[in-house]
Amino acid sequence: MIPTDDPLTHLLVDPRPASPRLADNLWVRLVDVPAALAARRYATDVDVVLHVRDARLPGNEGGWRVRADAFGEARASRTDDPADLSLDVRDLGAAYLGGVTLASLGAAGFVTEHAPGALASTSAAFAWPVAPVCSWVF
Repeated sequence: MIPTDDPLTHLLVDPRPASPRLADNLWVRLVDVPAALAARRYATDVDVVLHVRDARLPGNEGGWRVRADAFGEARASRTDDPADLSLDVRDLGAAYLGGVTLASLGAAGFVTEHAPGALASTSAAFAWPVAPVCSWVF
């Protein structure tokens, strides 16, 4: 149970027999969207308005402006400004740790782009230099 980008796989003489397998050991469910968005760092500068849908926690529902410089402190605040992207809190949770891209979720129809280029730039901001991993099975 190692991350998908672990350097160990590059040290193997023949990596094919290692047979990488993906397993679901880590799920993220954001219960406080603005706090979660402000607590993480972003790989690129970001200034985006996300419209989040959340059927279980109405306080998460609505528009959130996320602003941050690359790898700097982030700010997230409620806004009535037009959304650049719309998505469900489930998909925001999937992309939160950087292992799933917003671009791939958008291609699957789970993220809607309202401002041209917002999906690509926000996806890049949510990316992370190392893949997330949880080696604990619970």
